[in-house]
Amino acid sequence: MDLCLMRPNRMKHKLAAGEMVLGPNLQIDHPWLVEMIGLAGFDFVMLDAEHGLALNNLPALIGAADAADIPAIVRVPDHSRAYLNWALEAGAGGVQVPMVDTPDQAAALVRETKFAPVGARGFSNATRAADFGRIDALDYAEIANREVLLCVQLETKTSLENAQEIAQVAGVDMVFIGPADLAQSLGYPGQSKAPPVIDAIVRVVNTLHNHMPVGISAFSAEDVRFWKAHGVRSILTSSMHPIRQAFEQLHSDLKSGLQ
Repeated sequence: MDLCLMRPNRMKHKLAAGEMVLGPNLQIDHPWLVEMIGLAGFDFVMLDAEHGLALNNLPALIGAADAADIPAIVRVPDHSRAYLNWALEAGAGGVQVPMVDTPDQAAALVRETKFAPVGARGFSNATRAADFGRIDALDYAEIANREVLLCVQLETKTSLENAQEIAQVAGVDMVFIGPADLAQSLGYPGQSKAPPVIDAIVRVVNTLHNHMPVGISAFSAEDVRFWKAHGVRSILTSSMHPIRQAFEQLHSDLKSGLQ
């Protein structure tokens, strides 16, 4: 069998076909958890280097995602070229970038994540993403531009005001609305389900969803139904909450046997 580490990005292709995708974020540095997420049937795993994961552990986690046949999307800490390259050259299926407020910022991210002629990403095909040089340089640039997902996060009042222009930047593949930071920006810290916050998100989703895949966080079937009805096509959920809840339930069940 001719082994190839670079493969079609199932998440990106499903979104392009108008389908919905589901995936959890991961903040625990262990490849087995990535494999469990893949085996559970999710469409992607988001490796959260903005909130918890150490960057030097990403290669092992991305390798586990490949083994489980699930795209790994890395949420980078910021817009740094070094962080973006680190994730993509390790073989991530894409990057999710926080705090994108303007079209100029979005365009700069396209330049750093897409090869010419789309962008100006620094080129090397001696990386894990390019099968350590086994993929021809021209083929690699074409494949990477086609398969790598660039998702930008809208999570401030300014980003919502600029949402339409940001979504029109060529090379941006998806927008994700971050309710927690957006709630802070709108004056409702810790209240991501406050009616004014939800109303603001719904207005943006209604504006964008016919032109660009939109993602958001959801933690229940009810949340998923609500956002699906408004045109959201990517759902990011938690891994930490269900792990904690499972241990709490297990402890409660076992403790009941002592009574």
